[in-house]
Amino acid sequence: MAETWSDLDVGTWAGTKRSLHLYSQMLGKIRLALSPPQPNWMFTPLYLNARGLTTGFIPYGRESVEAVLDVFDSRISIVRSDGTSIGVALLPVRTVADVYGELSAALKGIDVACAISAIPQEVPDRTPFDQDRRPSDYDPAAVNRWFRAATATAAEFDRRRARFFGRSGIQLWWGAFDLALILFSGRRVSPPTDRGYIMRYDLDAELMNVGLYLGDEQTAPFFYGYIFPEPPGAPSLPIGPPPSAWSAQLREWILPYEAVRTANDPSAVIGAFVDSIYAQCFAAAGWNRENCAYPVPNLLAGAREGLRSEL
Repeated sequence: MAETWSDLDVGTWAGTKRSLHLYSQMLGKIRLALSPPQPNWMFTPLYLNARGLTTGFIPYGRESVEAVLDVFDSRISIVRSDGTSIGVALLPVRTVADVYGELSAALKGIDVACAISAIPQEVPDRTPFDQDRRPSDYDPAAVNRWFRAATATAAEFDRRRARFFGRSGIQLWWGAFDLALILFSGRRVSPPTDRGYIMRYDLDAELMNVGLYLGDEQTAPFFYGYIFPEPPGAPSLPIGPPPSAWSAQLREWILPYEAVRTANDPSAVIGAFVDSIYAQCFAAAGWNRENCAYPVPNLLAGAREGLRSEL
């Protein structure tokens, strides 16, 4: 069986990570262009599925459309609910401009009217997709290493959100390419006024966010976590497990990915990190535990008994 928690240091797969990131942005921009707006930009992220990344269900008139990046077939597929589909191969490796051009043609070929911006978001290099003709890399083995770690992380996130009653989700945010679990308490708050347009609509609700960020060639991958609004005394709150620490620069708690992948039980380390931040939602941030907590063990036991009686 392939290793789940592989080395994800971007320095070893920088070109491939760049290509994967930009391809995900193309899919994300399709979703952004076609989806009905939702609070907190929840109409924009991508999701993991069993074969890679997907936009999920996107309404399109009386039908729907979905875009999928298949990490096993190295292919982007556009599928409509009338049964038609079309694909763009990622191998042999071509330039970003080539892939973008073929994807745009595929949308037209399947009769999906979708004009998307060609300018990458939240990355230092904002060369438009259609002008990026530099040599590219795309190593399927490296992509699969990332996908295995991301899938295992998402599974742990999903188990943790099971005890939460409020709105929640696990998303791949294609701007920074981070996989995140977000829990919303249900209370509105005043958004920051100094963080730009995106954050104005992202941070207008009380929330907890934890995720896996891949970093770059200078920054090693890490798990992050924060509560918004930031609770009093956040830097000194007891967040574990070691070597979790507060980052004054990011205003977030940080857990190095390397500490997770080299642990005897990586899933338990991730779970402990999420649990400690979740506990501070109630202990330090003042969330209403009665409104947010969900009695999962009792619920599951009741559901099983109910099913036995029905079946």
